[in-house]
Amino acid sequence: MIYFIFDLDDTIIIHPPNNSDMYDIIPDPYLINLFDNLRYKSYIFTNGTNDHAELIIDKMQLFNFKKIFARDTIPFMKPDIKSFNFVQNNILNSDYNNDNNNTFIFFDDLLENLKMAKNMGWYTVWISPRFNSSSNFDFIDNSYPNIYDALHKINNIRFY
Repeated sequence: MIYFIFDLDDTIIIHPPNNSDMYDIIPDPYLINLFDNLRYKSYIFTNGTNDHAELIIDKMQLFNFKKIFARDTIPFMKPDIKSFNFVQNNILNSDYNNDNNNTFIFFDDLLENLKMAKNMGWYTVWISPRFNSSSNFDFIDNSYPNIYDALHKINNIRFY
């Protein structure tokens, strides 16, 4: 089974600098379409609060996430390895998945989180406008300047 796990802030949504209202968000039909057409179950894994994540997702009208893992709903925060173990085990248990052939694809903007995800054996996708396609981090499987490019390309990769 394949699972997509997304960070929220600065991965799915980039809050503009000097924005006095970070919740002044309007839905993006193109982004909604990209998420609606994902082939795999998707989750949010954020160091933000659950209320923050729900508000952002609601304002963006992205409703296909199976669950939100947030700093107030799990016992540890990223990049603690325990948080990654918690998320992985929770997904597998809630999906009643005893298959050992699982792939977790993790989208995040922070290198330290991606490094820990790679230590878990997850496939890592770095989302950052600062990314450099020639960067040679051994813990990054793919990198994109934004979530649009990432979703467009990653949804077409066959992981099995």
